[in-house]
Amino acid sequence: MIAALSLWRTSLGTIMKLLLCIALLLLVAQLSESFCASKQRTPQDGSSLSEQPCIDPLDGASYPVGETWIDADCMRCTCGVNITSCCATYYVPSGYSEDCVAKFNCQQCRYRVYRKDNPAIECEVRGSIGK
Repeated sequence: MIAALSLWRTSLGTIMKLLLCIALLLLVAQLSESFCASKQRTPQDGSSLSEQPCIDPLDGASYPVGETWIDADCMRCTCGVNITSCCATYYVPSGYSEDCVAKFNCQQCRYRVYRKDNPAIECEVRGSIGK
């Protein structure tokens, strides 16, 4: 009986540690999400929002409800019935050597980190920050 109780306590401790690890992983995932912004849609010309497209403020392009696109600022936008939401598609590198520089490539929507004295050599990046 005592051995069974001891085994049960050990199993319970292992389960609690596992649950704590899962909770911490979920917290880290939440903190690492990229920058997002949302804009409430308002009806125009008396028609319903589901019939009206979303207008990209950067280039004026229109997108139907349910459509997703990447805008000129490298934001992934989604046209919803009541809201248009956009989230950054890239992270800003951090934790790299001082003899390196980070440059943003607008066509690829990503940063490249390389040596200041030799752009052909990529630098190690130890972290990133969601934009």
